[in-house]
Amino acid sequence: MKVLKIVLIITVVLIMIIWVSPYRAILPGYHAFYFTPKKYEKELTKLESDKKVIAKLSKQKQQQFFINALTKQIFPFWYGTRWSFYGNTTTPGDGSIACGYFVTTTLSHAGVKLNRIKLAQCASEEMIRSLVRKQNITHFNSLSLQNFINGISQKGKGIYIIGLDNHTGFIYIDSTNEVRFIHASGRFPFCVINEKASESVVLEKSNYKVVGKISDDDVFLKNYFTN
Repeated sequence: MKVLKIVLIITVVLIMIIWVSPYRAILPGYHAFYFTPKKYEKELTKLESDKKVIAKLSKQKQQQFFINALTKQIFPFWYGTRWSFYGNTTTPGDGSIACGYFVTTTLSHAGVKLNRIKLAQCASEEMIRSLVRKQNITHFNSLSLQNFINGISQKGKGIYIIGLDNHTGFIYIDSTNEVRFIHASGRFPFCVINEKASESVVLEKSNYKVVGKISDDDVFLKNYFTN
């Protein structure tokens, strides 16, 4: 009994540690109880309805709506969804998703009109250029991870699509200027994850980095709220 009690305590402590870490979405129950497919459908329906209201408001409110749609209404449901090279699920937590499909699927679910399959299979920069104008695209090649973070931080808060050597995902800079990397990771823990950019092995190992600040692009926002 004593051994069983110790095992139980250790298990509870480990669960608590994981729950406050970027890896909490891999815990059993995350998609079964908290971020279920049914709740996701309801969230997308609400998002679509709210979008029609925000379309009549200021550009600033439209930008914030788009940022919140991804970071608060869509991404949390996808955390913990398994990664695979050919994964293309449209249901978070069910099946697997590749990095390109994660980007195009979440944008599509946010209400962006795009060819989800075609763009997911493009080179990352080609995908970015199809969504973001040239003046909102920046290259950060051959820089250390810290220099990259310093450089993109100067671009300000918002949502960016990033293309790497063989990978793609989102960069999110919040109001505290913290830089997050949100992506379907082909490295541990092999799932969709939201991690500190400064701690990302994937970012550190990629020599090629191109980012498009999609949340600041006037043409993109106009199309987003009129289509």
